[in-house]
Amino acid sequence: MQGARALVEVLAASGVQHIFGLPGDTGMPFYDALLDKRSDIEHIMTRDERSASFMADVYARVSGRVGVCEGPSGGGATYIIPGVAEAQGSAIPLLCLTSDTPVNQQGRGVLTELDQESLFRPVTKWNARVNSAATMAEATRRAIRMATGGRPGATHLALPTDAQEGETPDDSVYGVPEFGSAPAMRTRPDQALIERAAAALAAAERPAIIAGGGVLTSGAWDELTALAESLNVPVATSINGKGSIAETSDVSIGVIGGNGARPYANACIAEADLIVYVGSRTDSTTTCHWTLPPQANPPDVIQIDVEPFEVGNNYPVIVGLVGDAKLTLEAMLEAVSRPAAVASRNRAHIEELGQRRCAYWEEVERQAAIRSRPIKPAQVVKAMRGALGDETIIVADPGTPTPFLSAQYELRRAGRTTVIPRAHGGLGYAIPGVVGACYAAEGRRVVGMTGDGSFGMSVGELETITRLGLPVVVIQCSNGTFGWIKELQHLYHGDRFFGVDFNPVDYAAIARGFGFRAAQVTEPDDVERAIRDALADGGPYFLDVVTESPVTETPPVAAWTAAEMARAAAAGARR
Repeated sequence: MQGARALVEVLAASGVQHIFGLPGDTGMPFYDALLDKRSDIEHIMTRDERSASFMADVYARVSGRVGVCEGPSGGGATYIIPGVAEAQGSAIPLLCLTSDTPVNQQGRGVLTELDQESLFRPVTKWNARVNSAATMAEATRRAIRMATGGRPGATHLALPTDAQEGETPDDSVYGVPEFGSAPAMRTRPDQALIERAAAALAAAERPAIIAGGGVLTSGAWDELTALAESLNVPVATSINGKGSIAETSDVSIGVIGGNGARPYANACIAEADLIVYVGSRTDSTTTCHWTLPPQANPPDVIQIDVEPFEVGNNYPVIVGLVGDAKLTLEAMLEAVSRPAAVASRNRAHIEELGQRRCAYWEEVERQAAIRSRPIKPAQVVKAMRGALGDETIIVADPGTPTPFLSAQYELRRAGRTTVIPRAHGGLGYAIPGVVGACYAAEGRRVVGMTGDGSFGMSVGELETITRLGLPVVVIQCSNGTFGWIKELQHLYHGDRFFGVDFNPVDYAAIARGFGFRAAQVTEPDDVERAIRDALADGGPYFLDVVTESPVTETPPVAAWTAAEMARAAAAGARR
């Protein structure tokens, strides 16, 4: 069997149903094989390789299946890197395929020749060049297994043209359907360690749980909720972990850390005498650069993670549990002695946190009720929460939308319904991302939330959306600047603004040119109606909302809030 056809057969037999990418001259055998397999695998043509990788990343997050992106050699291989790196950093199962120049022309200066293995090595879990068609099926299976097994991540195959065109033994062509989604193989920690962890959790006076993206990948939200609610232990999440528990649960305290946190949630973690990390990398954002909790004299820490490297990586642990979150949390609850007594002892703390939560939401309501121009981002988020159902999937860019969505968009059900890239925070994510979400969503509503800085990086995918007829709504917060950077210049560089502001742009008109229905909103009183109209349209709809800059409306970012308070205090002292 031809190598390219063997590749496609293995993908199909492993459960791959969608591939995001665009053609190049070195990938013609692959495209010819895809054409014959189109009844099993749908190819979604993108306008940019970076977009293809973002689509595959979001597709994998929403569906749980391995996301597949592909692109050509040379420039295409360099362009596709961002989404591959994001998937690897966020532990998302993704397979990137790039066609390559022939092995028999290596080192001769053939057009688009590039050392793809070296290029992809820093941003993948596993990566190889298939130098012979004889190993094509074997390499494809290995790439899928590595993407979904253990800690999920990104893998890459470089596919030289002659390896695509050569012959693969027919008996080597078979799939690995058991590895088509993550987690592919669940493992459980030693029972003695589980019992030690359960005993420590039950004995703690002020315990807290911090859930990361690993809870969502594992599908462990029911087990996490059962453990936390049975013991009355507060649960915080990272941004990637948002959805690990319904945020309406009495024990949920929302997102913590340096970006998009609720202040009372950060205070809860600061007061804890024991923290259970579940599927969290204990990264700089979640821990406020390792000050929440502090690395010096930290509270007791129990860490659950499928990846041994993460356990104890940033904090000393009293118990480290290497295993799947779902199995481990279930086993921990079973191991707790007298859970009702533990819950009774912890109830007063949960009730006190509930009072703090009520005060927090009262302040959010106050902010959202302000009707000023430009429009407050808090008003936009509140209007979205009022208009969107609990099953709606929101794909957001990592800039201005992130802190407001993380802190102020309350999830009323558990599961992954917000998708925000936090490993590398590449702009231009949401517009292509909604495409991947649509193919994974199985009929659920998909909404993108972006900024005008991101718009300029991925505007071409508006054509992809309309060509495919996807009924997505894209809500853009426009403030005429790279707002995140401008806020840094405002707070820490004496308002020395440089290289951050845009010309005025009619974004709605551009969207109409790509086939969207579109509108611009400048009046606060029009926000709610405009969002509902966009949702009711039934087709691709672009809504450009002119919103206030972070310079005058500080987002819920812990360091920025503290800096603004310090500036205000200093100004008051001078007066």
